[in-house]
Amino acid sequence: MKKNFWLIGSFLMLAFTACETELDDSSIKYRPRLVVNSFVNSDDYFSVHVSKTIAMSDTAYPDPIETATVVVNDGIQDHTLTYNLGLSKYLANFKPVAGKQYTVRVSATDFNTAEGTMTLPNKLSSPKSTWVDQTGFDENGFETGTLTCYIADPRDERNYYEINLYRFDDFTQEWLIMAPNTTDPFLNQNASKTDLGGYLIDDRTFNGGNRKFDFITSYGSAGSAYKYLVEVRSLSDEYYRYLQSLANYRKSSGLFSDPTPIYSNITNGRGICAGASIQRDTIQ
Repeated sequence: MKKNFWLIGSFLMLAFTACETELDDSSIKYRPRLVVNSFVNSDDYFSVHVSKTIAMSDTAYPDPIETATVVVNDGIQDHTLTYNLGLSKYLANFKPVAGKQYTVRVSATDFNTAEGTMTLPNKLSSPKSTWVDQTGFDENGFETGTLTCYIADPRDERNYYEINLYRFDDFTQEWLIMAPNTTDPFLNQNASKTDLGGYLIDDRTFNGGNRKFDFITSYGSAGSAYKYLVEVRSLSDEYYRYLQSLANYRKSSGLFSDPTPIYSNITNGRGICAGASIQRDTIQ
């Protein structure tokens, strides 16, 4: 028994020593590539952020590339974007149109030309979101309300959505993200959480139907009700796959698990070209 104990101890010591061995990457030839991120929506001008990939040994975040040539094709003509120093992005003088396909091409000195394509989804025509006060009580006995979001899903097509909730803070005079609290079994079992704290869903179980989602709101501040904002984003396939990969990455990024790769649709580079059409409802 004592002999087996020392054998096990020796094996564990070797295992931990192997884990601490540094990876020799001196023989790896690193070649930087363009990183192109273009998250566009129906309400803002078309924009593209350009940087570059960095080696594993680098720790500093790469600076944006300001001297690239960024061209967006809308299926009819090319549009050359102008760099905006304040936003650190390349901006167009037009807003994307729902249903159109856009191709982004980025070229820069010492880099291969990178390219990505996406189609902006159609905007929803859903019923307006509603809020009802005094629909329940929290664990401390304070009254709660119910914020209801509606999605009128188009028929015979695959659609993806992101639901974000906000409340207005009277003190800071700004919209604050509100963590969605729901008892909806569909959301609790099928939705993924986004970086903003919202829900990411698809229409597999309610294609072509009208779906409502109820969220629990907390008691108002100093006896006054909050002002709410409900944002429903219709996502392009690329946008959904990117956000889903981020959610899967967070779940699989443990110490002893292999992380899930982040989705990219940029040829000859990294990043994402994706779009969203947004429906916003403000509730006083």
